Amino acid sequence: MKAIPYISFNGDCEEAVRFYNSILGGTLEILTFRDMPPDPSMPVSDAWKNKVMHASIRFDNGNYLYFSDSWEGSAFTKGDNITIHLEVPSEEAVYEFVKKMAEGGTVTMNAQKTFWNSVYGSLVDKFGIPWGFEYSIPGQADRE
Repeated sequence: MKAIPYISFNGDCEEAVRFYNSILGGTLEILTFRDMPPDPSMPVSDAWKNKVMHASIRFDNGNYLYFSDSWEGSAFTKGDNITIHLEVPSEEAVYEFVKKMAEGGTVTMNAQKTFWNSVYGSLVDKFGIPWGFEYSIPGQADRE
């Protein structure tokens, strides 16, 4: 497994990630909420469409840092905005880890195939720790 810190912001993610990239180097990629396929169950206001849905800084040694703006209107507390993100070895592992780790906690995104060519699920465990589990589909993801 590969552990990746995932840092969330409340609308100023792009400024933060560009700042970190200018200091740390690496390859920066940014997707905005505008890049998401439309989904009536997850509407995005015009004011939030240019906010960061997901950003990454990839370093030459294969390590990453992940970033995003929180979902518009969601509760946000500075200091509580880091998720432990694990890249796991199989699609089945995503489903298994989310199911087991969510016992006594809360699933924040059901494990599922995503439009970014991964299987992903997230939760807050019974101790209040946010986790994300991801399997990049071979041949379709660029983080291998």
